[in-house]
Amino acid sequence: MEHAFYASDPAWDGRFVAAVRTTGIFCRPSCRVRKPLPRNVEYLADAAAARAAGYRPCLRCHPEAAGTVTLRTLDTPVGPMLTGATTDAIVLCDFANRPMIGAQLAAVRRRIGPTVEGRAALLDALESQLVQYFSGLRQDFDLPLDMPGSAFQERVWSELRRIPYGHTISYRELADRVDAGGAYRAVGRANGSNRLAIIVPCHCVIAAGGGLGGYGGGLPAKRWLLDLEGSYAGVGAVAAIRSRTNRAAVGSTSSAGPERLHSMVVQPS
Repeated sequence: MEHAFYASDPAWDGRFVAAVRTTGIFCRPSCRVRKPLPRNVEYLADAAAARAAGYRPCLRCHPEAAGTVTLRTLDTPVGPMLTGATTDAIVLCDFANRPMIGAQLAAVRRRIGPTVEGRAALLDALESQLVQYFSGLRQDFDLPLDMPGSAFQERVWSELRRIPYGHTISYRELADRVDAGGAYRAVGRANGSNRLAIIVPCHCVIAAGGGLGGYGGGLPAKRWLLDLEGSYAGVGAVAAIRSRTNRAAVGSTSSAGPERLHSMVVQPS
């Protein structure tokens, strides 16, 4: 346990907590705070035991948020997606190959709990609903979600969920909706930190001039998702940005190009 704590090893989260005698605070093993001297640390079974011994939870690593997150990677038309769920809610659905996936997983472990690979009923339900979405048979997801973040992030994510299927808004409009004034970059960062891609439609936020802007899953994936929704919703705004972006040079972090993506899902008639 001592080795895991001093290595800040997230694989041990949920298996014990480390309580610091000199501060009266207990942490999860993965906590990144400055480590105390070993003689000042005792190891307890869980948060309840630490509470009973008079310790307070760390405000950085939130050791009482200890619901285990089950992870599974799903193959989708826009590339592999790493999904995660507790027994109560979906907590992760993001592009497995995006550069930020490590930070996304770290946020899940810090704010929700340790992760394990496996099967979960909610992940089966998510997989089924994603198949329906990619086939044009579903426009909304009716699954319990849990995505804790900063107050600002949660405000942005809540506003994203208000965007109707097949519609787009600009980063500037999103900033206005969350009363962020001209803080477009902060809004963009919060948008990029969304851990529930597609379910919370950050792909529907585009540049003010009509370009795609950025996307964690790569711009071809973003354009493909907008094409899909535009095809089934018949929304003029999406069709308009499709015609503009078809003329633009688009870079990507994804290995799946638009042609391959289109071949992997039922196309609208």
